[in-house]
Amino acid sequence: MSKVPNITSLGKTAFVVGKAAQAVDLGQVLSQMVDTADHWVKVIQEESTRREEIRAWEATERERIVAQRDVLLRGLELTHDERRENFRRLFDNLDVAMRKDDATTAASLLDSITELAKSSPFKDLGNVEFVVNELKQPDRTWRM
Repeated sequence: MSKVPNITSLGKTAFVVGKAAQAVDLGQVLSQMVDTADHWVKVIQEESTRREEIRAWEATERERIVAQRDVLLRGLELTHDERRENFRRLFDNLDVAMRKDDATTAASLLDSITELAKSSPFKDLGNVEFVVNELKQPDRTWRM
């Protein structure tokens, strides 16, 4: 046979719970809740500011990369470097990867560009003596 709850004791139980609630300092609970919400708002604002800073930095860096790319490609055109098309294709693919926010592909393409540049006439730019000798060549015209 199932046990039938004693409905007369429910009122007593509710009274005990109410007494326990009174033992808690509701002002302290409210203060903690306000502090937690205030911390949450600050974190959200800080993270939002960081995201904006990252977006601004990203746009600046993209513009810098594009400007450097343009200088490099223009230099290759002037020197009639046979690798010009390889650079152009790599940079075109880099542009696509950056627009898609594909960091893995962008990193791979940058590695390829770096490797291609290492085997280019630019490697001699690190040799000051070579550069000075090239600049002293009377039959050369340098356009900047």
